[in-house]
Amino acid sequence: MRAQGSLTAESSAAQRALHTLHAQEPKVFRDPFALGLAGPAWRPILTHRASALRFQRCNRWLMPMVAHHLARARYVEERLERLEREGLRQYVLLGAGMNSFVLRRTRLARRLAVLEIDHPATQARKRARLKQLGHTAPATLEYLGVDFEKESLAEGLDRSGFDSDALCLFSWMGVVPYLTKKSFETTLRDITAQSTPGSEVVFDTLDRAVFHEARNNPIVRRMREVTRRCGEPLVSGYDPQDMATLLGRCGLRILEVVTAADFTARWFARRKDGLRPWEHIYVVRAVVT
Repeated sequence: MRAQGSLTAESSAAQRALHTLHAQEPKVFRDPFALGLAGPAWRPILTHRASALRFQRCNRWLMPMVAHHLARARYVEERLERLEREGLRQYVLLGAGMNSFVLRRTRLARRLAVLEIDHPATQARKRARLKQLGHTAPATLEYLGVDFEKESLAEGLDRSGFDSDALCLFSWMGVVPYLTKKSFETTLRDITAQSTPGSEVVFDTLDRAVFHEARNNPIVRRMREVTRRCGEPLVSGYDPQDMATLLGRCGLRILEVVTAADFTARWFARRKDGLRPWEHIYVVRAVVT
């Protein structure tokens, strides 16, 4: 992690902005705040359609990941909406990055206790950017900076307003591939130790096969090179068939595994622009037992 914060978090915001501003209808996911959160370096690329489309043509390898980022964002917020209707009142964004939920979904955010957790440097960069843009966060939002090299998630939650007796949805997107297996399992155990049974966690992870295909798969090669240059290298992937056992050891039970094919059937199959999610990354939804 750079001292200035996460570049991959800004890249994710840029990808949402690219789709929101320039993709054909219907949009998979709309984020009118993504351009501002992506930062000034992205503005000349994304503001004008010609430069945005040129960027897209030069980075075709990235488009399947763009599709995945859109799909995972829509998926977790649709799940949140359903749980909120059923009485959920607590939402944790673990590795929040440049997520704009509290800005886009103001009514829903005001009905929830929202906790954004991220590395202090990334969080400080985001908060400074929001201030520059004139955006005000709702009173129901709490920021929690956690440097996982110095403290655990459990320790961070203990010093926050997190209510361990209230049902919660943890959204943990775009983080697991950068964690060692030990860190992944430790964080899962912290979630289960701090949460009441029935709480849910949603995360995405790479299929372990990508690390075997690195030499032959151009997407894998480019992803690993770009993330390495950002100081956030990809380090882990998991076979879907092994995930139930791993989560079981940590006090969780799988409710759903959502693959690229599932996302394609839901939101991409009828698109004319060829946008499709990458087949080597999937989303897991699990419940605390």
